[in-house]
Amino acid sequence: MRIPHCILVAAMLGAPAVSVAEQVRSDPYGHDAIEAGEFSEAEAALRAQLALEPDKPELLINLAAIYARTNRINEAQAMYARVMATDDVSLLLRPGHALGSHAIAERGLAKLERQRMAVR
Repeated sequence: MRIPHCILVAAMLGAPAVSVAEQVRSDPYGHDAIEAGEFSEAEAALRAQLALEPDKPELLINLAAIYARTNRINEAQAMYARVMATDDVSLLLRPGHALGSHAIAERGLAKLERQRMAVR
């Protein structure tokens, strides 16, 4: 009787990790979840992917965007600072439009400053 109960608990505990891992494989940058406003889901997926690729600017920028949208300005600023500490790479924002990771981080930092001023 105890064994099935333990298996059920283990299965329930493993379920969220499987869904995050599945999302990471299908949308490693959390774009779809961010667009859908599912910030906690996107954050979990991005953190999981960052564990594998800790200096990937796409991941850092998207995590910074989540922090900014959820009013965690200091955390967003820290992510943008991490982007600035990596090599500047060209990122495709939409078909036919690319921008350097440093330029995106600089824009994000400027937006954070405006957000910070609006709160005061």
